[in-house]
Amino acid sequence: MAKLSILLFFNFCTLILHAQNDILVLKKGDRIVQYFYKDSYISFQLNNREWMKGIINKIENDSFYFTKVMVRYYTMGSDTTYVGGYHFAVTDIFSLPKRGVQIDFTDERFSITRNGGHQHWYWIKSGWLFRALGIGYASLNVVNCIIDHDFTHLGSKLGIAAGAVLVGIVLKHSYQLTHRRSEKYHLETIKVSGNNPVLQ
Repeated sequence: MAKLSILLFFNFCTLILHAQNDILVLKKGDRIVQYFYKDSYISFQLNNREWMKGIINKIENDSFYFTKVMVRYYTMGSDTTYVGGYHFAVTDIFSLPKRGVQIDFTDERFSITRNGGHQHWYWIKSGWLFRALGIGYASLNVVNCIIDHDFTHLGSKLGIAAGAVLVGIVLKHSYQLTHRRSEKYHLETIKVSGNNPVLQ
C-alpha cells in the first residue's frame, strides 16, 4: 500500500510540474494506460509499421512535434544522433509498446528488442520456451531411436513434441508486446488549463 501511495504521489507531482503543457494520453476506455508530456521519451509505431523513438518537443490539439533519437553502439562506446522537425497526428500512430518493452536502434532502424525488453515471463508468454523444448525433445528422441535402432515409441514422442511446438506457436501469435490504437485503445491530447485538464 505504501509503494502504491508513493507511486501515485510521484505521478501527481510529475503532472503538476508539467501543468502548463498539453498531455498526450493512451487510454483503454476511460482509463489512462500511459501518458506523455513535453520533453518525455516516447516510442511508437506508425501506420506504415515503422518504429520511432525519441523526445516529444510540443503537444498540440491531436498532434505532437517530435525529435528522433538514434543511439548506435560500438565496441568503444556509443554515438547519439538527434533528428528534429517531425510532426505527427495521433491518427498517424498505429501502436505503442507496452510498459517494459524496449525499442532499440539496430541495423539502421528501430525495432522491438529481441528478448522483449523488461517483460516478466517473456520466454513463456511469447511461446519461445515451448517451441524450443518441443524441438529439443523431438531431436533428442530421433537421435536416441537411431542409436538404439528402436522406433517403436517414436511416433508418440514426436506427437508430444509437436504439441509443445503448437502451444508455442499459439502463444506467439496471441501474445502482444504493443497496445494497438483501436476501439479498445485510443490516443488523445488533454488540454491543460491551469490545474483543470479538458479533453480535446
